[in-house]
Amino acid sequence: MRADVSLEFLFDDGSSVLKKHINLLKAIQKTGSITKAAEEVGISYKNAWDSLDIINNKSDKPLIVRAQGLKKNSGSELSEHGKKMIEIYDALLLAQQDFLAKICAKSNIQSADLSSFSRLGITLSARNQLNCEITSIKTGALNSQISARLSSGEELGANITVQSENDLNLAVGKRVVFIFKAPAVMLAKEFDTLNLSARNQLNGEVISVKIGAVTAEVVMQLSDSQTLSAIISKESAMELKIGVGDKLKAIVKSSDIIVGV
Repeated sequence: MRADVSLEFLFDDGSSVLKKHINLLKAIQKTGSITKAAEEVGISYKNAWDSLDIINNKSDKPLIVRAQGLKKNSGSELSEHGKKMIEIYDALLLAQQDFLAKICAKSNIQSADLSSFSRLGITLSARNQLNCEITSIKTGALNSQISARLSSGEELGANITVQSENDLNLAVGKRVVFIFKAPAVMLAKEFDTLNLSARNQLNGEVISVKIGAVTAEVVMQLSDSQTLSAIISKESAMELKIGVGDKLKAIVKSSDIIVGV
């Protein structure tokens, strides 16, 4: 695994020189023309000129000068100050990349360790998205049973197609996310006396109850880092007399769970 961050120069007056500015300066150095440099980096001439105007005006010394002195239509080139800025930027960037590479190597960071962060960018309507680790896979003729362990230590099972298992490249030890909608969760109180056929039965403590006109939303704490949401009818919530601090069992069918990576 490798890491990378963006480098920018920040000056006392609040102005900054970004990577896009450096790329533009490099393109001018290569082409000798602002017009051609804009084409090189894929922006309009106006955009290029505005960017250069800002950083040129903020700089103590000009970064861009007319090629061959003041001769008309002679093109543009970098001043010695502009060339020095590129040189310093590239040197700092190289040092930064070397530092990050050493940190990643010493910390023994694996891609799997950061898989949960990549999923933060995904927006889904399903309320329940639980990170877990696959503990077993039973592959059948058409469907596969995927078992995975949550951070609480409890296990959940999901039934998916064999094709999905192959497409997701699932394997024991792989980090995945189990996704299911809040209305798919059933709740039970005094669960010690219940005998249920449903495989997925998670114990938790109620941390929030919101009663609406027709439905109720119940949020349970499963572990220090994971919660589970259930949407049940208002009548069911009143009948169970659910309150904050209650111990409940959440029941979820294996077929209601979607597996994501």
